[in-house]
Amino acid sequence: MGTLIRYELKKILGNRAGMAACALAFGVLLLFSVLNLVTASVRDFETGQTKTGIEAQQCLESEIESYAGPITDERIAQAEDELATAHRLAGSVPGFDDLSSEQIIERYGLEFWQDTLGTMNQQFLISLQGVMGFDSKAGSFKYASLEEGVDEALEQQLRSGFAGEKPYSDAEKEYWREKEAQVEWPLQYGYANGWANSLNCLMAYMGLAIAALCIVVSGVFAGEYQRGTAAVVLPTRRGKKALPMAKAIAAMVFASVFWWLCVGMVLAVNIGICGADGADLPLQIVGYTIPYSVGMAQTVVSIALLGYLIVLGMTGATLLLSSVVHSTMPAAVAPLCVVFLGLMGLFLAPVVKIAVLTPASALNYSFSRMLSYAVGPAVLDLPTAATVLYCVLLVVSVPFAIRAFRRHQMA
Repeated sequence: MGTLIRYELKKILGNRAGMAACALAFGVLLLFSVLNLVTASVRDFETGQTKTGIEAQQCLESEIESYAGPITDERIAQAEDELATAHRLAGSVPGFDDLSSEQIIERYGLEFWQDTLGTMNQQFLISLQGVMGFDSKAGSFKYASLEEGVDEALEQQLRSGFAGEKPYSDAEKEYWREKEAQVEWPLQYGYANGWANSLNCLMAYMGLAIAALCIVVSGVFAGEYQRGTAAVVLPTRRGKKALPMAKAIAAMVFASVFWWLCVGMVLAVNIGICGADGADLPLQIVGYTIPYSVGMAQTVVSIALLGYLIVLGMTGATLLLSSVVHSTMPAAVAPLCVVFLGLMGLFLAPVVKIAVLTPASALNYSFSRMLSYAVGPAVLDLPTAATVLYCVLLVVSVPFAIRAFRRHQMA
């Protein structure tokens, strides 16, 4: 069996179209990971100068760490005072909103810019305003505490439904309220850009890796039909039992290695440049209204594992298609449509809950949106539903793929 698996792995590696797709996907993932960092641009609070690339990451770290710590009611009151002062000073300058940072510094000096626009643009304060509803005229937040603001945002989401279209059932509303109640208050704030950037890349771009793997494994069985070699291997001593199993195992091995190679590259780039600080900080630092009580590193690992299950499920489904069609083209195109066209379904309200279960969307929406599925009193959130779906797909597809290939051999 080991010899057959190695032989099938060599055949997979010899698939030029598949290897080209994997190389392209890996290269694009690497490019996006690097570009996200080197194209970042921020204005240094200390000097007022614009920094880009690595310097920008260092400025962000310094800025975020200046606000690090628990977001207590006292910290909220302090932030409220900072914003109120900044808006009051800005209001003393006619046409302030039309001035750029360069113009403010040139006309009124660096200190005035720091006290006004520089303060308003602090990432910590910007994120608070989105949840707390800051009134610049009154100089105050709408809510006294961050927890109160988050609770109201949650209730508003539950009233409007997912994407403003899909209403939540009573069971779903209770589920999300219980989820949010598990979040520990006060939230801890700090620098975790290495993990945050890794999470963003894994959620937004890893659909490319899944698509490339579908192209690779599309020829595992169909290639034998297309080349006419199926008739040659049918009568062999191990052709009926060991060979189909070896093909399936080789496909899973290749898919596993490629997936974790891509994940490792994304982590190496982002954590290598931004550092591993903030691994235990709550996921809420990238979005206060996220109702999951998990840490940054834990979320990255969870997304990587979820993606791996999706890879295995899609590999199994592609193997099944490959075993029942006589050409690699439909065996590759159908999974690619599932991976990418599911993104289009997000704009169609009637099918949005189905569309988000497709590979690219499932990764992008898990742990970031309040999406759930209710069957009576039972409720599954998106990560759980996707896990169940792709595990079932794997368990069902692979045996049927092997069976179909064996039956073809006997025809």
